[in-house]
Amino acid sequence: MKCFALVMLAAALILRADSQQTEPKQGTGSKNHTVILQSEGGSFVIEGPKNWIANRKVGRRLGVCCVYYPRGSWDTAETIMYPNIVTKGPGRTTLQELMESDLAKFRKDNPGMTYVDGDIPFKDRTAKVRYFHGVNQGSSEAVAYIDEEKIVALVVLSSKTEKGLTKALPLLLGVLETYVYGVKAVVVN
Repeated sequence: MKCFALVMLAAALILRADSQQTEPKQGTGSKNHTVILQSEGGSFVIEGPKNWIANRKVGRRLGVCCVYYPRGSWDTAETIMYPNIVTKGPGRTTLQELMESDLAKFRKDNPGMTYVDGDIPFKDRTAKVRYFHGVNQGSSEAVAYIDEEKIVALVVLSSKTEKGLTKALPLLLGVLETYVYGVKAVVVN
């Protein structure tokens, strides 16, 4: 997976002016909430929650392009969100196969966890959502899966508490509303 910063030209065409920025700020957080995720199979743009910090440095350390969390410190954030992208291929040629693969990994790493499936309608489509409880040291997660022809776009909302997850679910819907598939990326080094 490669993560690209959105250049001003693309931002002017598809995103609101308040998220335009050619390069993310360095340090603990950034006001640039917009990211392009690209893989061999496609790309998408997503914008993080307003008034949350977009931290690309921590995201890269965790193996994703960026993480979003409420104002404050990454180390003390109760709830976080991050986008990811998966290219369809062997063992994950369909959305269902990818979701089953994720479930198997969660079960292996968190044998006592539970989950519930649902849908989140956004724009003119629907994301499949799997709600995990009792994962990653007792956390709760909502993983939104957006099925495209050659990729699956993911938006993960994770909270140390079930209450925090429930409180942030409207933010997940807001982020899904910013989703744009197939944007051509220009690399900013």
